Amino acid sequence: MRLFNYLLALFILCSNYGCSESGSESSVTSYNHNARASSKVVADIRFPEPITGVNQGERGEYIAYEHFLTTELPAEEVEPVFHKLQLLCQQEMEKKCTILHSSLSNDEKPYGRIHLRIHPTGVDKIIDLASEQGGVIQRETKAEDLQDVIIDNQKRLEMLLQYQSRLIELEQKSASDIDTLIKVAEKLASVQSDIEYSQGKKAKLLKRTQMDVVQVELHSKSYTSFWNPISDSLSHFGENLSDGLSEAITAIAYLFPWTLIVLFLFYLIRIIWRKTRS
Repeated sequence: MRLFNYLLALFILCSNYGCSESGSESSVTSYNHNARASSKVVADIRFPEPITGVNQGERGEYIAYEHFLTTELPAEEVEPVFHKLQLLCQQEMEKKCTILHSSLSNDEKPYGRIHLRIHPTGVDKIIDLASEQGGVIQRETKAEDLQDVIIDNQKRLEMLLQYQSRLIELEQKSASDIDTLIKVAEKLASVQSDIEYSQGKKAKLLKRTQMDVVQVELHSKSYTSFWNPISDSLSHFGENLSDGLSEAITAIAYLFPWTLIVLFLFYLIRIIWRKTRS
């Protein structure tokens, strides 16, 4: 009996350390079996080691890298280079390349943008392909230290696993107390949810440190030949003429009442000036 009281007090003490309660209800007998099985599965989960590569030794263990590249290409080369980058990413299966976002605009000044995730050893290949047909306007690499976030999440995960094991022990000791058994089952459901969330967060953080993000922007050259600006102006001549006429009419409409007021004041001042002279 003393042992049961001790374990019950331990359960109440652990509850005050921030593990949130859940209102989920389930069959106590069936959940007890699932909780013990899930706790063993969670405890046995092992995350894969970081992928080793050519540049992996020079990288920090908890550093996430993001690369930005802006290039300027001839207008007719933007779309071909854009599709080549997509094809290269699809072919780089060993580098785990994944296109996160891509967009292509074929208006007067073609523009393309590709946002992808790839293993560090494949970054240079993407950069070289994007810049071989034109000049690099900007290239930037940003590093983010995730060590504190990863370690804090790992500590929280270990605490949750320890708390889960204590709850399972308390569950076994309180088999004859239905009220306590129900509370323990509810607490186990809440802890299991927190564990799964922390496991998912850990996987995402590790993926950010093992894989690099690359953002490539393809701009078309604003000036390609002597005649291009002239041809552009001629092609927009009618539109510019109509815009100019509309603005002139608008200006006249604004100035007309003010012109009448100024003429009236000028005439009034002239009459007064003549009377004062005479």
